[in-house]
Amino acid sequence: MQIVAEDIERSFGSTRALSGVSLTLQAGRIHALVGENGAGKSTLLKILAGAERADTGSMTIDGEPYTPRNASYARERGVGLVFQEMTINPALSIAENIFIGQFARYRRNGILNYQRMQRDAQALLDAFSAEISVRQPLSRLDLGQWKCIEVARALSTSPRAVLFDESTAFLGHREVNLVLGAMRALKEQGLIVAFVSHHFAEVEAVADVLTILKDGCKVGDFAAGELDRDQIQSRMVGRDLSKGLYPQRASELSKQVKLRFDHVAADRLKPVSLSVMAGEIVGIAGLKGAGGERLLEVAAGAVKPTSGKLMLEGQQKSFASPADAWTSGIAYLPGDRTAEGLIVEASVLDNLVMAKPPRRGPFFDRRKANALAQSLIGRLTIKTSSASARSGSLSGGNLQKVVLGKCLAIGPRVLLLNNPTRGVDVGARAEIYRSLREAAASGLAVLVVSEDLNELIGLSDRIVVMRSGGVSAEINDPAATTEDVVIRSMI
Repeated sequence: MQIVAEDIERSFGSTRALSGVSLTLQAGRIHALVGENGAGKSTLLKILAGAERADTGSMTIDGEPYTPRNASYARERGVGLVFQEMTINPALSIAENIFIGQFARYRRNGILNYQRMQRDAQALLDAFSAEISVRQPLSRLDLGQWKCIEVARALSTSPRAVLFDESTAFLGHREVNLVLGAMRALKEQGLIVAFVSHHFAEVEAVADVLTILKDGCKVGDFAAGELDRDQIQSRMVGRDLSKGLYPQRASELSKQVKLRFDHVAADRLKPVSLSVMAGEIVGIAGLKGAGGERLLEVAAGAVKPTSGKLMLEGQQKSFASPADAWTSGIAYLPGDRTAEGLIVEASVLDNLVMAKPPRRGPFFDRRKANALAQSLIGRLTIKTSSASARSGSLSGGNLQKVVLGKCLAIGPRVLLLNNPTRGVDVGARAEIYRSLREAAASGLAVLVVSEDLNELIGLSDRIVVMRSGGVSAEINDPAATTEDVVIRSMI
């Protein structure tokens, strides 16, 4: 099988997403698409899979014209897509989520054979060792397991091509390896595999061919190993990022304690004592479920502590809700930006100011709101046609910047971040790291949970390692440590 796209153009309003891009995907090869957020990678995959339509250009499958009207048509032609953002319906079971839209194949005389659907769903999950039982409720699964269910859904139609739109962005290390293993298995079966990723380790691990996009245009196609990481990065962003990804740490830290956990315990969290100083960035490392995310949720007012004291600038706090924590100056960037961090149907402006809308007396002050939004758009280099643009029209990385902007807009005292660069390209990462260091320099306390150990080592002033709900180690000089040292404390 061969899919060929030629001279693909796509615009969203005044924003040009793709400009004359051509691409060839071959059976039995894994094709990686890389580029900055907004480069057009996801748009191109969605056009190939019928989720978007090109303005101009043409496509063929094995030389025959291919013009998918929608995703269903593309699936009928053997092209499946695993989206970047979560598409799981929590009101449905695992089997129902996998076979959504395909229930007719399990009906006979109007009766749904649910047991057969469950057996088929379990077989798909077991095919790439997802370690998920279809009898489990979705509420007990983490985001990585939800993504594995989406991969199984794409495989349920027996596709000849599977396209992964940054499908590892929300996954832990184990789940990432499962998805990469699934890609290899599909390649060995002779399928076309294409994927978008911002993680060079993933590209190096599985890609046979690499296509680089920049500002909606194709920079070029390259064989695996033809370019090193620095060369890929420079072609992606148009500048050398081999140095200066992480901003310089503060030479001297304040002694003022902004946030303190004093023997704080909660469900799945053992008593933790931890202080974060003004101007300090503290990173939390650990496997999924180790306690880092739960610690953030306690500080953000989303989870009630069962014991201990939470202190904010020396005063004990007991938040009735997340809104109460925000009012107290604790801003929280959650792990799932679209489900918890913003409203994708609302404008960029509305999302940026929603946590603390500017007011003139009792009325919303549109002029102040626009000025604040424009300031944050410039400060975080958010790529958008305007502040009034629908947030859902932005790329994943720019959506992440909008959520960070919402946090900074309230003038917080404490910044809580759950994987702040998840789904963000290397150029945007550098901009986010700069913004976080600037925020810390202004006196904020920053607490970061991240699955990217290089990020924690490069960004943090101090790293706290968590394991099984408690603190297992503290690293006071991250610049002098390695990933292996951190991992040994995690497992």
